[in-house]
Parts: sequence; structure tokens; C-alpha cells
Amino acid sequence: MKYPKILVGLRLPKFVLGLLGMQTRKIWVGTVSENGKDLGNGHWVDIPKPKRFSANGFAHIESYVSRLLQSPANFTSLSIVAPNHRIFVNVWRRDGVPGFSLLIQGRSEPERERAVRQFFGESKLSTAQDYLAGDGTTRCLDYYLPPDVQFISRLTKDVLQQIYQVHEQDALDIAY
Repeated sequence: MKYPKILVGLRLPKFVLGLLGMQTRKIWVGTVSENGKDLGNGHWVDIPKPKRFSANGFAHIESYVSRLLQSPANFTSLSIVAPNHRIFVNVWRRDGVPGFSLLIQGRSEPERERAVRQFFGESKLSTAQDYLAGDGTTRCLDYYLPPDVQFISRLTKDVLQQIYQVHEQDALDIAY
């Protein structure tokens, strides 16, 4: 089975790299096997400038999830950054199957990795991918989701609140 590989190493969108003091305007999109092996069909995709919501970012998540699920594109994704919390999550859909991706700095955030695994385990969602990226310090965790706008929106908000302590009134940058 093929799985979407949205992020490779530190080839992240500009607004994410901006948090790290780096810059780029593209993201690498390709396909990996279930073991995380790159299948060689990757390509660079332009990243649109994110929409910045300086307050009440959660209020905008559902409309973006709805757009993602209704898109006629074979692959599409929604990136959410909470600038004040230095976190990045990604909701995607490939061949009609939606999913959720997180990047965790494994060696420096072992508690967060445990919390993510427990959260998704309790949610009974299937793991799409689980691999180490780059130099082996970034854990990439992807989960399959049901194609339900309300479920995905609620899950996204719960991850932001419970795992990353982002509040409903906090700023969010959203790129679709």
C-alpha cells in the first residue's frame, strides 16, 4: 500500500521554517511504503501563503477541513501552525482517504510522543505511518481519519488543546 509523505526532513513550509529562522516557499510531496521507504515519485509543490488568524484560530478550522474534504484534487493538505506554541500539524486527503500528521522532536520530546500515541490509541485510529525523518531525531506520525468534517475538526482542536496546550482564542496560521 502507498502512503502520502508530506514532509521530508526539514523541507517544511516557509511559515513553519520561519519559526525556526529558516525560509522556503515549497514543500516536498511524495509517496512512501508502509515502512517509510521513499518510492521516488516526490516533487516540489508551491505552498500558498498561510492565512493568519491573530485571535480565535479554532473558529476557522472547520471551514478549512470542509474545503479539504470537498476538494476534487487527488491530494490536498491543510497545514496549521500555532506561532506562539511553535507547533505544526497537517490534515491531508489522498485518494479520498483523510489523515492527520504530526512531527515530534523525538529525543527532546519523549513525553509528547507518548501523549500523542496514547491520544490516538484511545481514539482507535489506524496508524498510516510511523517513522524517523532526517537525521533520526524527528518522529513523523500519520493517522487515518474518517471522512467526517465535524470529527476531523474536533480531533484537530483536541490535539492542539490537549497535546500542545493551544487555546481556542490563540492565533493560528492556516495554509490550504
